[in-house]
Amino acid sequence: MTSWTWQPSDAAIARTRMSAFHRAAAERSGQAVSATPDVHAWSVEQPGDFWSLVWDFFGVVGDRGSRAYVASELPTSIFFPDARLNFAENLLAPWITSDEIAVVSTGESDACVAVREELTGRELCALVGSFAATLRRHGVQPGDRVGLILPVGAHALVCTLGALAVGAVVSSVSPEFGAPSIVDRLGQLEPTVLVAAPTYHWNGKDFSRGDNVAEVLADLPSVRVVIVTELDDAISAAAAPAGAVVETLAQALSQPQVPTFERLPFDHPAYVLFSSGTTGKPKCLIHRAGGVLLKHLVEVGLHADVQCGDRLMFYTTPSWMMWNWEISCLAVGATLVLHDGAPTYPDAASLFDVARVSSATQLGLGARLLDHMRAENSVLRDHLGVAPLRSVMVTGSPLSVPTAHWLSEQVGPSVMINPISGGTDLVGLFVSGDPTRPFRAGEMTGPALGTAVEVWTDAGVTAADDEPGELVCIAPFPTVPVGIWGDPTGDRLRQTYFDRWPGIWVHGDRASRSPEGGVAIHGRSDATLNVAGVRIGTAEIYAALADHPAVVDSLAFGQEWDGDTRIVLLVVTPLGGELDDATQASIRSAIRSACSPRHVPAVIVVVPDLPRTQTGKISEIAVREAVHGREVKGLGALANPECLGVIVAAVPH
Repeated sequence: MTSWTWQPSDAAIARTRMSAFHRAAAERSGQAVSATPDVHAWSVEQPGDFWSLVWDFFGVVGDRGSRAYVASELPTSIFFPDARLNFAENLLAPWITSDEIAVVSTGESDACVAVREELTGRELCALVGSFAATLRRHGVQPGDRVGLILPVGAHALVCTLGALAVGAVVSSVSPEFGAPSIVDRLGQLEPTVLVAAPTYHWNGKDFSRGDNVAEVLADLPSVRVVIVTELDDAISAAAAPAGAVVETLAQALSQPQVPTFERLPFDHPAYVLFSSGTTGKPKCLIHRAGGVLLKHLVEVGLHADVQCGDRLMFYTTPSWMMWNWEISCLAVGATLVLHDGAPTYPDAASLFDVARVSSATQLGLGARLLDHMRAENSVLRDHLGVAPLRSVMVTGSPLSVPTAHWLSEQVGPSVMINPISGGTDLVGLFVSGDPTRPFRAGEMTGPALGTAVEVWTDAGVTAADDEPGELVCIAPFPTVPVGIWGDPTGDRLRQTYFDRWPGIWVHGDRASRSPEGGVAIHGRSDATLNVAGVRIGTAEIYAALADHPAVVDSLAFGQEWDGDTRIVLLVVTPLGGELDDATQASIRSAIRSACSPRHVPAVIVVVPDLPRTQTGKISEIAVREAVHGREVKGLGALANPECLGVIVAAVPH
C-alpha cells in the first residue's frame, strides 16, 4: 500500500484553482477529464487547445491572434505567432489601481529577520512607470539589454518590470559574483544600461562591491547608462571615461507615474538567463515573454495554487531562475515576498521566521536547507507561529525521504509538501506537485501540465516503472529558449539539448517514474554541477585557476554528499607535491574572486593525473561515476583509464 506523506482533504481540493481548471478543461475539450492526469494527457495531445484555455482562464492581457500553436519539432516551438502582449503589463494588471500590499521586502536586522518595506500595488506600478520613463529618456528601445547587479528586493523588481515595460531584455547577476564571471555573462549581451548596487548585506555583514562593479564597467564598453543604488566614486570614475551617464536609482524613480507598456510579439525576448557548461563562457539562454508568462501561470497559478490574496516567498538570488519564477505570482494577484539575506541567518530555520513576519501562504526553499534544519533539530512550528502557511515548495536537489517525513510532521497535515524540478534552461518546471493529489516522499507528483515529459533508457525507449533513465521532453512547450545569444544558426542549442536524440529535449537529469505516476530525480546525468540548487559550470572554475602557480591542471566534479552535492576539485601540481593550507586557501580565494562563493570547492585533492580521452579532453563524467561506484561508460575512449583507480582512492568518501 502506498505511504503518502501528504494527502489533501476533499474540502481543500475543492478550494484549489486546479479544480476550477479541471472543470474548464472538461468544458473546453468536451472530454470527461476529472483529474490532473487526464488534463495532462489532453494538454500534450492538444497543445493549441490547452494553451488557449490557459490564456483565457487567467485573462491574459493582449491580442491573442488567430493561431495558438503551429505543429513543429523541437527545438522549434511556435505558440501564438500572431499575438501581441507585454509581460510586465500582465504582471501588474491586478495592481494598477490597488491599495493592497503587492510587495513585502524582508531582510536581516539585529540578529533576526524583519519586514523592511511594503509597497501597495499602486505604489509599485508608479515606481515601475518612473523607471520605464527613465529608460525611455535615455533612448532605450525594445530589444536593448538591461543588466542588473542587485540583491533580491524591491529595487530589483522595479528595475526588472520597468525594463520589461519598454520591451528591453533583462539579465540579472548576483552582486557577490566576481567581475570576470559577471563580464562573461553580461558582456556577451552588450547591455545598454547597467543597474548596480555598490554594497550589499549578507549573513550579518556589509560588503563593499564598488571596485568590483567598476572592473565590470571597464570591460562593458556598450554601457551608456549606469544607475547605482548609491553613489560610489569607483563606479563614477570607471563610467566617466567611456562617456556613460551615471545617476542614482533615487533619481531614476523620482517621477512616479502610471506605466505605459510596449505590446510586442509573443516571442519577443524578456529574459536572458545564464547556464554554465564544462567549456567556454556561460550560455545566454533567450526566453520569450509570452512563453514565460503562460508557463508561469500554469506553474504558479495551478501547480503551486497561488491565488489572489496569497503571499509567496521563494528564497532565491537574482542569478537563479526562481527569481524570475517567483515574481510572476503578481500576475495572479498574489503578494510577492522578497527576502534579502542569508538563508541560515540568524539560525537554520530563519526562512520560516520570514514566513511568519510576512504572513506567507506559500514558502519555497532548497532541499538542502531543510536537511540542515532537520540536522539542527529545528522546531518549525516555533518559527512559524500563526503564519497562514498552506504549502512548502522544495527544489534545488531531491528532497530526501527522511526530510520529507520530518517536514510533514513539523508543519502538519494542512500544509502541502510540493517538491518541484525544472531549470534555467526552460525558466520553469518539468515536474511538479499538485494540490489536488497526494504527495509521496521521495518523488514529485508528476509532469507539469503542457510538458510531454518521459523517462527514457539509453536505448531511447520508455523506461519501466522505477527504472532510472534520462528525463526527456518529446514535444514543444512555450519556454523552449528562442535560442542562445551569439548562436545564430542554433547549432549550440541543438548540441546542448538535442544532440543525443534529434527532436528530443534531454534535460541532463537522471530520473524514474513510479507506478503511481510520480517522478523521482536522482541527480545530474551530465557534467554540470548542481550544488544546493545552483547549476555551476566547471569552465569558470578552470578559467579562475588558469594562471595559478600551484595548479598545472584541474578537474571539478560533483560528489553526492550528505543528501546534496559538494564540489570536489582535483589538482595536478607542478612537482606532484601536496598543497599546504595557505596554498589551498589561495586556490579557493582565486575561485571565489573570479566566480562566486558557490563555485568554491568543498574539498581539494592532489592527484598525479587526470583522465583524458584520446583527443585530450578531460572526462569529468568518468571521474564522477567512478567515485560513486557506478559503471563508467566509454571507458575504452580514455587514454589513461588507470588513473581513475588512483582518484577513487584519493577522494574522501
